[in-house]
Amino acid sequence: MKQVIRYAGGALLTGVLLWLVLRGKDPAAIGAALRAASFGGILLAAVLNLGHNIFRVIRWGLLLRPVRSEIPFRSRFSAVIVGYLTTWVIPGRLGEIVRPALLSGRERIPFGPCVGSVVADRLLDGVAVLALFAVGTVFSPLDGARAERGAAIRTTAIGLVVVVSLVLGALLLAGTARVRLSAWLERRSSAVLRWLGHSLLSLAEGTDSLRSPKLIAPIVLYSLLAWGAISLGTWIGVRASGADVPFSAILVLLPFLALGVALPTPGGAGGYHAAMTFGLMRLFHVPEGVAVGAGVLMHLAVTLPVIVLGIVFLWVDGITWADLRGMASQVSGLGAGPSASERPAEAVR
Repeated sequence: MKQVIRYAGGALLTGVLLWLVLRGKDPAAIGAALRAASFGGILLAAVLNLGHNIFRVIRWGLLLRPVRSEIPFRSRFSAVIVGYLTTWVIPGRLGEIVRPALLSGRERIPFGPCVGSVVADRLLDGVAVLALFAVGTVFSPLDGARAERGAAIRTTAIGLVVVVSLVLGALLLAGTARVRLSAWLERRSSAVLRWLGHSLLSLAEGTDSLRSPKLIAPIVLYSLLAWGAISLGTWIGVRASGADVPFSAILVLLPFLALGVALPTPGGAGGYHAAMTFGLMRLFHVPEGVAVGAGVLMHLAVTLPVIVLGIVFLWVDGITWADLRGMASQVSGLGAGPSASERPAEAVR
């Protein structure tokens, strides 16, 4: 029943967002924009958006280096792609848990640090998006009503980064006092407090690399390379859809597009379309037919390659949908205590 409610809620939200996107738009103009698009450009955009995961996977390996120095690239890459596939297909953004659970089970890495590394990964994404947004506003200045909308995007993005930064700060502090905190927790009588504390300590192991002067510079570099590839691919795709906007415009749109994808809808549908259409029309005065067409084509370019490749990995590795749901449920074991947090998630058959 919970799964049915999640799917129904995601589908309803998708329908509402798509209705808002298409309301009052001219179907003929949208159809003409889709027919006029350069599908070679859309294909190149899809390749770049998929290819950015190479930088993401390298960065993930650096984040996990204090836990294990050598983790096969293929294991990390397939875990990232299957994680995205799960997020696109199963409601609730379960891919954020499936990704570390899959790597933990396959490579026998402790589950807690794997999850903690994903928390750090998402913070780095937020910082990179905000930094590129700042660059975009310098080279593509907004004025009047556009400036007000841009300020709203910036405020929302900063708020999200602050929230995640506070979480990461707590993890880093917990990591520096892990032994003392663990001993203190063992003396507490509250089961809830012990669970929360052990969960925090388990996740903290995945952020140790951010306290290493040797690792932080390449981690930041690969963060910028990953989002630079996403930005370039999106710009090429938007231009191929007929929108005459500069590259800096895409940097301005990045926080909005990231928020659109983050909405709990199947495949990010609806949210991505609304973010792209609203941003292109209201910030850069792109015609409505072209803006809607860009949202449709770029959503396909972002999601379809991941879905296809993810299904291939599921088939090659013998992973079922039941396995994925089972992996997501293992997050409850994070607070079971030091012995449990040190164990890897159940290996995938």
